[in-house]
Amino acid sequence: MNKIQFLIKQHYPNGVPFKTLGEVCNLEYGKPLKESERQGGSYPVMGSNGRVGFHDEYLVEGPCIIIGRKGSAGVLTWEHSNCYPIDTTFYIKLKTDEINLRFLYEYLLNIGLTPEVKSGGVPGLNRNEAYAKKIPLPPLVIQAEIVSILDKFTELEAELEAELEAELEARRKQYEHYRNALLTFTPPR
Repeated sequence: MNKIQFLIKQHYPNGVPFKTLGEVCNLEYGKPLKESERQGGSYPVMGSNGRVGFHDEYLVEGPCIIIGRKGSAGVLTWEHSNCYPIDTTFYIKLKTDEINLRFLYEYLLNIGLTPEVKSGGVPGLNRNEAYAKKIPLPPLVIQAEIVSILDKFTELEAELEAELEAELEARRKQYEHYRNALLTFTPPR
């Protein structure tokens, strides 16, 4: 039995309780902000697929979860800093302190919020369908432990990616060296 399973069994011998997404948070609409109106400040402007620019004002304090509402509907973005979600997005506003925001983000990534595509229109995320999703609510200590474990994997992935990029670059240079050495011929006199 791992640490998470032990903690769950200790706190909830009959299983972890669930609530709907609508019971734990609100999906708030982002606000319109045309590209020409963005002042290029230090606050990220968040679109359906992540950062799309910068502005000198923010709408939401970070960290926060941004969800694509139109276009890249259902795409989740974790933003560490204060930001300005535009009108193609939802942002999450917690209703309860029973849930760790980062745990909720990881859980939503796991279950997905991809909308059912209706024929003939631009795909959009239906808030009521999202609100119906069931969310587990283990104790905050367990949520924090899960987030910690997942963060360690993310850090390891970043380290491995950097090492692989360095190795790939070294192999490219090695290839170029041998290509140049092997394909350099002295013309006859």
